[in-house]
Amino acid sequence: MTQTAKSQITQAQWGNDKTQAQVNIHSAESLLLFQLLTNKKNYAQEQANNSEYDLSNVWNFYATPFVINNNVTAQIQDQSSLIQLQYPDANLLKQLLINFAVTANDAEVLVDSLLDWQDLDNIQRKNGAEAATYGGFENIRNGAIPSVNDIKFLKTLSPAIFQRLLPNVTIHKFGTFSALNAPVDILHAITNKAATEQVMQLRATNSLTRINFKEITGIREDEDTYLYTSNYLKINLISEIGVSKASKTIFIELEPYAEGTNRPMNIFLNRG
Repeated sequence: MTQTAKSQITQAQWGNDKTQAQVNIHSAESLLLFQLLTNKKNYAQEQANNSEYDLSNVWNFYATPFVINNNVTAQIQDQSSLIQLQYPDANLLKQLLINFAVTANDAEVLVDSLLDWQDLDNIQRKNGAEAATYGGFENIRNGAIPSVNDIKFLKTLSPAIFQRLLPNVTIHKFGTFSALNAPVDILHAITNKAATEQVMQLRATNSLTRINFKEITGIREDEDTYLYTSNYLKINLISEIGVSKASKTIFIELEPYAEGTNRPMNIFLNRG
């Protein structure tokens, strides 16, 4: 009877911890979204008159974890800093693959195969793959991919390269590329190893600004590149209490100046 009682108490504690972790996630999500809608998405070094309750003291938009309310770990990745797989920058994607130790020829094959996978025609690119390669029209997408996981069906993509690509690609991106919040692999693809290491050191100490980013990388804004955080964000939230854990992932588009019937936020994915 004693053992049964202990087991039941333990299970009840697990249930309570799980519930509390979920409550923590909900509270942190509400706070974070409110501050994203009401604050400028600047880094801590660029903020002024911050209070200790202002998340802009600690947040970033390049997926480095930070803590909300001492019990939830958050990560935010600016989607404009990733490669849009539905309309990829072919040169950037090729360079990224080459940095993953993929040969230049195999990188050409992967990029052409990705484009052939999505286009509506059956005209094979020089290094691509159309319906015949996949055994018929029913086995090829012939449309914009609905998820980044769709690329694992490409004949030429190995599981190892697929896993390395995942943090660097998205389908939730619109408009111009923002180099400022790019993951380390993309930074290396658009700059060089030394510049990438300097940027990562500043990120680690929460000292990165647009000014020192420009100085280190030599990247300047033009019609194809800008150095601001977009309104398209992926947010991961995790809360752990004891052995219990709750998590949530959302993809959002912020509309902080929405008026009338327009929503202040569009949610593309809400999971957890």
